[in-house]
Amino acid sequence: MYDHMIEEMADAIAKELHLEPNTILPSLHRFWRDKIAHVWQVEDIYEAARRVGKAVTREDAIGLLQDVFHHHDSSLGITWDSLDAALEDYRLPLTALPEECLSEVHGIFKVWRAGNLIANQFGLYPNRMDGNLPQALSLARKMAKDHPGEQVHLGLEDNPNPWLTLTLIDDEIHIEEYKSLEETL
Repeated sequence: MYDHMIEEMADAIAKELHLEPNTILPSLHRFWRDKIAHVWQVEDIYEAARRVGKAVTREDAIGLLQDVFHHHDSSLGITWDSLDAALEDYRLPLTALPEECLSEVHGIFKVWRAGNLIANQFGLYPNRMDGNLPQALSLARKMAKDHPGEQVHLGLEDNPNPWLTLTLIDDEIHIEEYKSLEETL
């Protein structure tokens, strides 16, 4: 076990039991002295999602991580490929997500008008990846209102395809999830 993970465990236990971490740390070091473990965290799911161009909530990331753990082949272990595979069929259920939960979506977003290469970015890697979706959606809605009939795209950093398309039609903003060519076939 990595020392920093043991320290994180000590901090978590100490906080819960209202103790000093240094009182717990020696016991944890003794416990892990003859054991090894490679720990995958929700942050690793976030990183994998960023690489494959998907947005994810913390709750969904926890579920994906647990699914990887429960279904992995112990002879192969868990790898970055395992996390990528878990994300292959994942789709953020945006339409089912209550407005107040939009800030829980993890990702770096960009907003641009169709045919315009200039995009506005919301969030930075690696420290500002939470709470960016409401701002990005707000700008996309404003742009759609300012340019009726034109498509405004909302996507994720490093993914050339939009995730959502917003269009103002008859004074109503229509939001559609982007469908790739493979998905339409």
